[in-house]
Amino acid sequence: MSLLETNKQSLNTREQSIGKGFVILSAANIAVKVMSLLFVPLMRNLLGDNDAGYSVYSSAYEVFAFIYVLTTAGFPTAISKLVTELTSTGNRKQATQAFKMARTFMVMIGLALSVVMIVFAKPIARLMSNEESWLGIATLAPTVLICSLLSAYRGYLQGLKNMTPTAVSQVAEQLVHVIVSVVLVFALRSKGIVWAVAGATIGTTIGAAVALLIVIKYYRETRQDQKILSAGQDLRNVKSLKDIELVKLLVYYSLPITINSAIQNGGNVIDNALIKGRLLVAGFSEYESKNLHGMMGITRSLINVPAALITALCISLLPVMAGLYAQKKYDEAQQKADYAIKLCYIVAIPMSVAMFVFAKPLYTMLFFGSGYRLLSLMAFSVILMGIVHLQSSIMQSVNELVSAAVNMFIGVAVKAVLNFILISIPSINIFGAVAATYISYIIPLILNHRCLVKKRGIKLKLVSGAMLPFLCSGFMLIAAVPVYFVVYWLFGMFVSIYFTETIALIFAAIAGVVVYAFTMKKTGGMDSEDFALILPAKIRKKFKL
Repeated sequence: MSLLETNKQSLNTREQSIGKGFVILSAANIAVKVMSLLFVPLMRNLLGDNDAGYSVYSSAYEVFAFIYVLTTAGFPTAISKLVTELTSTGNRKQATQAFKMARTFMVMIGLALSVVMIVFAKPIARLMSNEESWLGIATLAPTVLICSLLSAYRGYLQGLKNMTPTAVSQVAEQLVHVIVSVVLVFALRSKGIVWAVAGATIGTTIGAAVALLIVIKYYRETRQDQKILSAGQDLRNVKSLKDIELVKLLVYYSLPITINSAIQNGGNVIDNALIKGRLLVAGFSEYESKNLHGMMGITRSLINVPAALITALCISLLPVMAGLYAQKKYDEAQQKADYAIKLCYIVAIPMSVAMFVFAKPLYTMLFFGSGYRLLSLMAFSVILMGIVHLQSSIMQSVNELVSAAVNMFIGVAVKAVLNFILISIPSINIFGAVAATYISYIIPLILNHRCLVKKRGIKLKLVSGAMLPFLCSGFMLIAAVPVYFVVYWLFGMFVSIYFTETIALIFAAIAGVVVYAFTMKKTGGMDSEDFALILPAKIRKKFKL
């Protein structure tokens, strides 16, 4: 074997499977979300005024999240999909060309929307029923431009099935964000809530800038790899696309994906704007409305922890599915889809069950106050969210992009109407948002399933695939709940309630994880290949997993 062939073989092994990519991104997302969860109580305490101060911060971030999605949801996914399709058919040179085109578009869009955020910060804050968030919105504006460029690089590298740059940059981004935000909030809070929230958002900008530098470094290394893989390649049977054709594909892929994500995140912005106003209609005071709104923001922060793992799975799945579909390997694509839903259930179901049962000690441990009932009620939405996001990712992979966007729009529209009606009823109030959330996922779930089955012949095991994880989650509780109460009773005699709750929860979590893994192994819910993704060889050998 020649040196060139050896190098090519070595570089090809850097491409990561769905499982490996999922684990890499999940580890990063867990680290990011742990930092986020620690960040929330810090912000609540530093911003002060119970949950009302956090409500101002949350409003600014909802606006940023919506604008961020407009700039980063479509093109990066389109880049990932198109790069995968081109490299799977041997056209690596045009894959890089498509990325460079998309990168230019991203800079233009990011710059335009950054200007919009700065110019219209005050009117937007008024629309959000939180005028004090205007400076936070304005200071988040540069982040949109930076993140536009950052997401383009991430999309290219994900298209090459390399999730490591995304994972490393995410952890670095969040670490810098937390440190800088806390320092600036502490320094500026004496100037009032407006300036304190602005300080927190500056940390976001600096974190994004650090992440951008990291992915650019990875990109330069990858470009060398691609040159080696392209060297000596026979391009006679490779279809070459014109520049205009690449642009059309990017627009064709990115527009529906952007609309899909914008609808979903736009729904969150609408929720944010509706919740406080409808609570006022229900008869709650301004202060009470802000507190309840802040509680919902905190609950969503916790729900986003398992949701981030599902996002990692979707990111890993899309390039693999798109590549198989481009090569017309439909049976293998069905197998990958089945494997993805299996991984989704393995993660989402036990975490939902645990959040439902242990919401109160979790809130105590994280200093989140008294909103734990919201988390208990919202816990199982994680499963529905995971399924819908996976379905959308699969539909985007097999070119059902418009259907995915339309189905999501129907769900979000129904959610907005239900929020408007239910939250204004005094006896229901904030809990109306919980009911609306579940219905908003059930509707696109059913519509997506019908589309995949009828149009693409892809049938996900939505019911049968969930049975073993639910069963084993039951065994998990049988072990975890007694451990929690025994440890709580033992330590409750010697230490404070906070430390008692925390220690008891940690021991219960350990017991639950061990029992869940053991029962999943025994019932066939997880096999040796699944455990190999998450556990070192020594541990697998010791426990015969």
